This record gives sequence, C-alpha cells and structure tokens, in this order.
Amino acid sequence: MKSIFLTIIIFSALNCNIKNEPSIADNQYLEFFYFKGNKLFPFRLNCKSIRSEMFRDDVKYKKIEDREYIERFTKEYEKLKTEKKQNEIDVRMQIIFHNGKITDTICMGSHFGIKINGVKKKDSKPFLNLIQEKMYEPEK
Repeated sequence: MKSIFLTIIIFSALNCNIKNEPSIADNQYLEFFYFKGNKLFPFRLNCKSIRSEMFRDDVKYKKIEDREYIERFTKEYEKLKTEKKQNEIDVRMQIIFHNGKITDTICMGSHFGIKINGVKKKDSKPFLNLIQEKMYEPEK
C-alpha cells in the first residue's frame, strides 16, 4: 500500500512540474537590429558589425512578441533552403530569433542575402517582405 501511495505522489509531482514548464510558444520572440534609412558604406558589413559601438547611433531596435506575426515568420523561416555556394553578404539587418531554448541569428542584406547562424540561405522575397513589413511599420 505504501508503494502505491509513493508512486502516486511521485507521478503527481512530475505531472505538476511538466504543466508549470512554459511552452515553446511562450518563449518565442524576435529582436530586430537594422539601420535607420538607407545607409551606404564604402565597405561590406558582416553580421557582427550591426551591433558594434561604431554604429550604435545608426541602428534601430525593435522587439516583436506578436504571436500571429511570429507564426507567419516561422512558416517562411522554415521554408528557407541552404545555398550551395557559401559566400559573404553585405549585412544591413540582424534578427535574433528566440525560439524556446534555441536562439538563431539571422543576418540579411537590404534586398538580397540571408545567413542563418553563419550559413548562407537562398534568397526569399516573401521572407524579406515579411521582415521589412514589421521593420518599417509605424511606431505605436
């Protein structure tokens, strides 16, 4: 009888811990870092440049927690395919995708070029449009 009671207590305790753990959707959000306006530079920028001290006054920040937008973002994000030829891109925006326990760094050019965690992906007009839609959305 004691073993049955102990089993029930252990099972109940484990069940409570699982229910209290936040779901992945609760931990999803995006951070956008991008240049204000169309900045031109005489050199190519890499992904680390966007958040460097040198450009601190030129970069805008936006945090996105809108569930509907994140769902649309995730659908387009998952469609991205790896590019065979890996080369550098001229980075103009950086998106940090917090997806539960995983965080991905997405670097993009103004009109073309996508890298995710250092791996070049094929260009996607729908993905770029989705990013720009939120970046250039009027402040509320």
